[in-house]
Amino acid sequence: MSLLALIRRNIVHYRRTNLAVVAGVAVAVAVLAGALLVGASVRSSLRALALERLGAIDRVVTTARYVPESFGADLLAAGELDGRFAAAAPLVAVEGFVTHQASGRRASGVQVYGVDERFWTFHGLDPEGFALGRNAALVSGGLAGELEAAPDDALLVRVEKPSAVPLSSLHGRRDDVGSTLRLGIDRVLDAAALGEFSFRPQQGLARSVFVSLERLQDELEQDGRVNTLLLGHDSGAGSGEEEVGPADAARQAAAEAAVRAGATLDDLGLRVRSIPDHDTVAVESAAGLLTDATVTAIEQVAAALGLRAEPVLSYLANRISSGDRITPYSVITARDLSMVGGVSVVSGAQASSDSGEPAPVILNQWTAEDLGVGPGARLTIEYYLWADEGRLTTHEADLQVAGVVPIAGAAADPDLTPDYPGITEATNVIDWDPPFPVDLDLIRPVDETYWDDHRTTPKAFIPLAAGQRMWASRWGQVTSVRLYAAQDEDLAATRDRVAAALREALDPLALGLVVYPARSLALEASAGVTDFGLYFIYFSFFLVVSALLLASLFFRLGVEQRLRELGLLRATGYPAPAIRRVFLAEAGILSVIGSTLGVIGAVLYAELIMLGLRTWWVDAVGTTRLTLDVPAAMLGAGAAGGVLAALGSIAWTLRALAPASPRSLLTGAVAEVTGVARVAAPTRAGGSRARRIGAALIGVGVVLVGVSAAGLVGATGGFFGGGLTLLAALLVLAWAWLN
Repeated sequence: MSLLALIRRNIVHYRRTNLAVVAGVAVAVAVLAGALLVGASVRSSLRALALERLGAIDRVVTTARYVPESFGADLLAAGELDGRFAAAAPLVAVEGFVTHQASGRRASGVQVYGVDERFWTFHGLDPEGFALGRNAALVSGGLAGELEAAPDDALLVRVEKPSAVPLSSLHGRRDDVGSTLRLGIDRVLDAAALGEFSFRPQQGLARSVFVSLERLQDELEQDGRVNTLLLGHDSGAGSGEEEVGPADAARQAAAEAAVRAGATLDDLGLRVRSIPDHDTVAVESAAGLLTDATVTAIEQVAAALGLRAEPVLSYLANRISSGDRITPYSVITARDLSMVGGVSVVSGAQASSDSGEPAPVILNQWTAEDLGVGPGARLTIEYYLWADEGRLTTHEADLQVAGVVPIAGAAADPDLTPDYPGITEATNVIDWDPPFPVDLDLIRPVDETYWDDHRTTPKAFIPLAAGQRMWASRWGQVTSVRLYAAQDEDLAATRDRVAAALREALDPLALGLVVYPARSLALEASAGVTDFGLYFIYFSFFLVVSALLLASLFFRLGVEQRLRELGLLRATGYPAPAIRRVFLAEAGILSVIGSTLGVIGAVLYAELIMLGLRTWWVDAVGTTRLTLDVPAAMLGAGAAGGVLAALGSIAWTLRALAPASPRSLLTGAVAEVTGVARVAAPTRAGGSRARRIGAALIGVGVVLVGVSAAGLVGATGGFFGGGLTLLAALLVLAWAWLN
């Protein structure tokens, strides 16, 4: 008889045991390949969702300040992008609080987008189908579901107004930070219509509102300005979907270079202006304070241009008092006192020491007369500061009059004071509307007269170090920097030179402009920190091993039942390698059959797990939009892994039979030689032993069912419980099959 015929007859004759082996391998392959399918499906689903949310976006440019709508078109036209980006679309993106007017349901952290036809065209959609009236809104399906809103329902959308002045500084307007838009829902957008649009990676359904760009700009008082620019990749230069690599890095570098080249000082919130009355150039910030890094850059530019730089810090004091006399709401400027003129300050008096001595102060003539003081007099100033916890606190400091100067020359300079919203534009002191309390009872007719005649001209001057010690904040400690040129130099030319050099010295990407690699980051985020394939392989490891051990056990029992056959083959001259090939061939055939069935089971197993991820364990991935992906590579890897593992476990069993003699095999007495349990040819004793094994397996199954029932209380426990229940069922079925 040929070996092939022997193999075929053995498979048929020992079909009951072989079917058990096939079942064990099938379970192992189903779990292993199914886990790989789950990982591949989660990755592909999250990737598809990430790309769907981005639309045509490759890069996003955002800014803490607002820039002109033409910023993106200017970048494309300048040629700095080197043809790497095909389109740009400006929009306003802010976070809002939405209330459903009819039901009162609310949603916070909603993304509010101000868009126009350029946004829809950028994403390849017909803008005619998304036209937005002034009072209309398009909402995402996620937000509509959360609010239970429908078309024609009314929404109240509250958004925060931007402020150049930081809210946590003294002049930040904390009392007027929001604006409410009353809008009607025109349409609920599905995913195909950018209903899931988001340029930042996020879990869960997108919650967004699309409104008219012009309407949102009006509400935010940012006419013609935007805070977000979308850049679309050039489809002719590549797909733009690379997660990492030279192409992605080149696009990022090109976008950053374009922003650096295209941003203006105004985009950075800076202003350079000439002040002819004082023959100087001033560098100021829209925020009211210059950052330390900006001041350093200004000083370096001044040194390179041969200009003298003088930092200045102006602050509004609540009152200056001397005894019972009070001068309310006065601007005090901290600067180099030698620049005030008319007063000689002794050496060392420029900055108050830490010894507790009062800092020197120079008063203008009006203030000195109002307080009735002269050189040597002691003064007290009172001023507000915002504490870190957001509480307004009052502080005091002592000063000593070092001199009095007329309101003329350097002392008559209202431009030393930055623009204070609610103050500097007021025509009368009584009309001030600052973001902090004002005691109107302190305002006198002489104060109104001073305001009419001198506006924000400082009433007192102190050393810069003293002012910074009192009024410096985390936003900066200088309100402006004055630059002085040679007497014969044209002031306008100096201003232009300073502006050009300062723009060259500053990096826009370090001052609020951000080039965000939206596509590559979204693809990286879609991969996630958790590989769900490995995750479920780890969770299923006990089940895979148990199934393989079960297959090995059945094969081992089958070998024990065939000891006489094995001894007979050896006694009739079959060499040991040939016999091993027979058993390995049988094992290979059974493994392949089991793997084939396991591949079918893997698809069913993966579909069950995906159902669980869409329902019971949705928090693990944050979305219900998961679909099963069945790549042949994953099925092949799982099947190959199952076959190799099964062959390995079976080959290990066959190694124990190598030392056995034909006589011991024919008698079935191989325990002493091989360590295999003493099992003779099928007899009543063998059946009894099988029943004992089956009883033990039933006991184990009962325990596992109990553990699984306890584990069903949680998601992970439920998964373990399901696996344990399946294993218990296999063990019980194995016992029934053997008996």
